[in-house]
Amino acid sequence: MIEVRHEAPDGPASQALFGDYIALVQDRLGPAFAPTPEIFATDAEFDGPGAAWIVLYDDDVPVGCGGLRPVAPGIGEIKRMFVAPGARGRGHGRRLLAELEALAAAAGCERVQLLTTEVLVEARDLYRSSGYEITATERRAGRVDFWLDKALPG
Repeated sequence: MIEVRHEAPDGPASQALFGDYIALVQDRLGPAFAPTPEIFATDAEFDGPGAAWIVLYDDDVPVGCGGLRPVAPGIGEIKRMFVAPGARGRGHGRRLLAELEALAAAAGCERVQLLTTEVLVEARDLYRSSGYEITATERRAGRVDFWLDKALPG
């Protein structure tokens, strides 16, 4: 059974998934890559009005997570969205993305944005096929990052 749970981003399931996420990014970018609040936000930013943190479970096993934070009136930002490698290919990424977009819409957002990097090819494919468009490209620390944006329906 697939279940989405609202949990704290510093909870055990969230921290384990985030650790796996960072390990994947470091594997692809090199061990010098370090997570920063600028890239991943702080745990506190997923609490309060317009913010959320969710964990996706498949038969009570945490397989994915993601957060939403408000960044401007009518604009939400999706952060730390990740699906464990062993759980990919089952629609979990789409489910997480749809849940976060629905939460953003319910919070009054007209648009959502997110940041991803060139080496996360699977994530970029998901976002592109879900209607996200590149709004900016940045070169930093030897990599290329992309800001993506999507208008929410209604």
